[in-house]
Amino acid sequence: MKRLIVTLISALMVLMAPAAHAWTKQDTLWQSAYLTAHVADWGQTLDIAEHCSTTGEYRESNAVMGSCPSVQMVNAYFLSTALIHTGVAHALPSKYRRMFQVGTLGMQLNVINSNKQIGLKVNF
Repeated sequence: MKRLIVTLISALMVLMAPAAHAWTKQDTLWQSAYLTAHVADWGQTLDIAEHCSTTGEYRESNAVMGSCPSVQMVNAYFLSTALIHTGVAHALPSKYRRMFQVGTLGMQLNVINSNKQIGLKVNF
C-alpha cells in the first residue's frame, strides 16, 4: 500500500512539473497556511482513531479512511493528501492556484472548527 501511494505521488509530480507556473512567496505563504491546517486536521483524526479503537466515542466521516481508521491509515492518508495538494497547487496556473489554496484552506478550517466543537483534540 505504501509503495503504491509513493509511486502514484511520484508519477503525479513528474507529470505535473512541465505544466507548473512560477511559484511566488505568496504561494508559499498560502500553501504553508493550508498545510498547517491540514496537520491540525491530521492530529484531530488521530484523536478519532484512538477513541474509535478504545471507546467507540467518535467515528470518522471520510469514506476513504473508513469509520474507524487505524493510525497507519490516518498517517498514510494525510501524508498523501498533503503531497498531492502541494503538487496540484504547483501545477495550477497562477490565476487558479490562489482560488484552490484559499478554498481548500477554508474547508480545512471549517473541519477543524467542527471537530473542536465535538471535543476532538490535536493528538500527536
